[in-house]
Amino acid sequence: MSSYREFSSREGGRHHTDPTSSRFNNKSRYHQRGRVNNRPVPNRRPTAGDDLESITVSIGRNLTTDGSNTHNPLMRGRLGNSRTRPHQIHPTGSRLQDRENNQTKWWRISISRAGVVGKTAVMAALKAYFPRQLLPYHYFIDRDTNTGVFFVNNQQDADMLKRANRKVTIQNSEPLYIMVSQASCPAPILDEDLRGHFKDYLCNHRFDRQTFQLQLSNLADDEELSLLGIYPQLNKQAFVRDIVDIINKNLPMTRQLDMGSNNISNLYEFRNLNLATLEQLSLASNQLKSIEELGHLRQLTRLNHIFLKDNPLMSSNNRRNGSPDDLISAIRQKLPQLKRIDGVELPAHIGFAIDIEAINLPKSVPHCVPQDMQSFLAKFIEEYYRLFDTRGRGELYACYHDTCMFSLCVAPTEGSIVPTKSFKYGPLIYDSRNFKKLYDDNKRAVLLRHGKTDVLDFLRVKFPLTKHDGKSFHVDVLSTANNRAIFTVNGLYRELDQGTSNEPIRSFQRAFTCLQTSSGVLIIADHIMIINATDAQITNMNRSAPPPPPPTPVVSSTTGSQNSEPSIDRQNQLIQQFSQQSGMNIQFSKMCLAENNWNYVQAAQKFEECKNLKAIPPEAFI
Repeated sequence: MSSYREFSSREGGRHHTDPTSSRFNNKSRYHQRGRVNNRPVPNRRPTAGDDLESITVSIGRNLTTDGSNTHNPLMRGRLGNSRTRPHQIHPTGSRLQDRENNQTKWWRISISRAGVVGKTAVMAALKAYFPRQLLPYHYFIDRDTNTGVFFVNNQQDADMLKRANRKVTIQNSEPLYIMVSQASCPAPILDEDLRGHFKDYLCNHRFDRQTFQLQLSNLADDEELSLLGIYPQLNKQAFVRDIVDIINKNLPMTRQLDMGSNNISNLYEFRNLNLATLEQLSLASNQLKSIEELGHLRQLTRLNHIFLKDNPLMSSNNRRNGSPDDLISAIRQKLPQLKRIDGVELPAHIGFAIDIEAINLPKSVPHCVPQDMQSFLAKFIEEYYRLFDTRGRGELYACYHDTCMFSLCVAPTEGSIVPTKSFKYGPLIYDSRNFKKLYDDNKRAVLLRHGKTDVLDFLRVKFPLTKHDGKSFHVDVLSTANNRAIFTVNGLYRELDQGTSNEPIRSFQRAFTCLQTSSGVLIIADHIMIINATDAQITNMNRSAPPPPPPTPVVSSTTGSQNSEPSIDRQNQLIQQFSQQSGMNIQFSKMCLAENNWNYVQAAQKFEECKNLKAIPPEAFI
């Protein structure tokens, strides 16, 4: 006679004593996809005709955790029909075979409300209930659900715990709800007890106090840690965080650290590793794939030797690495303090001192011009920009060679760390030959203008009318060989005729190449780069320029002469305008105008005289 349990398994239901819901049974009819009626048959209680002994045997046979079904003969019929088999999500090939062949299997045991009862009471009740010794590993409390969790690696223990669901009782408490599920390995969480044992083990067994070497390679296969119930997983950030914290607090004197063969895939948590004396680090035989991970070790300033062999990032098949020299260069960019990699001495590093916080630069001079060229360049620049700032620029025709070249580059100011005005460039931006913005070679060739006619047509028609500030000029001579002079002019200019009261102020650098000819000195190459001026440059330019006089008010004979003191409203207007154009504050602007009988032109001339003599105190410009 078939037992009730056999009937229950065959029809998709579950026994009332089975702690596992039928929804977790992948052999139930509820999970047979493709059936017309996939609902389980309602449970029925056993009757007097059922064989109680066969029921007990059936329960013991079916309450196992190895995932096998001991009732294959009973699964014939409709469930054995190949046309109605459920679809398999995971392949049944080598991956599942490897999982079956794994020597160590783990089961996760979850006990609800164990956090309220307490670890000691729970474990004492379990050990008292079971006839054989229970070996729980890695007990901790899930803070979200207050559930006690531990692991076992013995199938008999897992089956025993599964049968004990709602049968183990603690005084003044409900029976324990015990849930059993298969797990890959214990979760890498260290409670206070395990953390203390782990710290003692690292300090006493893994650290050499004579050489200051900390040996942490291949921790996952350490049998002594397994006996303590600790299963290290350095590919989990939570466990690495605990290790780093233990090392920082207890072993800060470490000079050599070996983390090889630990399946480490990223170094993010190592950014908190504070070992001021660490000189050698081994990360060999891990799973590091990106050189970017090494940036998390930048704080180890004394690290000079690192082992990275047998990592994917060091593989010759990694296309992102390029040549071996490129790989070494990329590693040194992340860790410039390195002197050896995988035991190989690195060549001397050649680079710029970008990591130095303060560099004492030589004193800046307004010009870097040879003595014999100062007179010529002063006249040339003064005359050239006088012609350039005239409307039409027709007289510039005589300054250029017939085969001259000209190019313009407009530099954007987006993302600048220096406060800069956001003046628009208008149509001029379309003639910019900025290589960082322009990738079309044909367009680059078109924007390089050749010949005097083409150059002058652009300067007369497309380049806006300007007014240069000669006091902002800085001149550098680069070469004077072969009857040629190459020099640069840096400075500021204001664009005029923009139709707005806020006229743009640009900063420019212009590179001239001049040639000595029978007709005189002519320009054969002219390159100008412009960018919006910074707030500080605009302030300095406004201070250096004399404030223009306001319109002279017309005074009738009935109201008095022009020498009479203006009204209060007029005084305030003059003060505001003088302060804005001179850069002085309201108090000093009022003082300057009052001392010159409110004569705006006379006050402006006096301002220029005092400024040239450096007689104006700094607080006047605050």
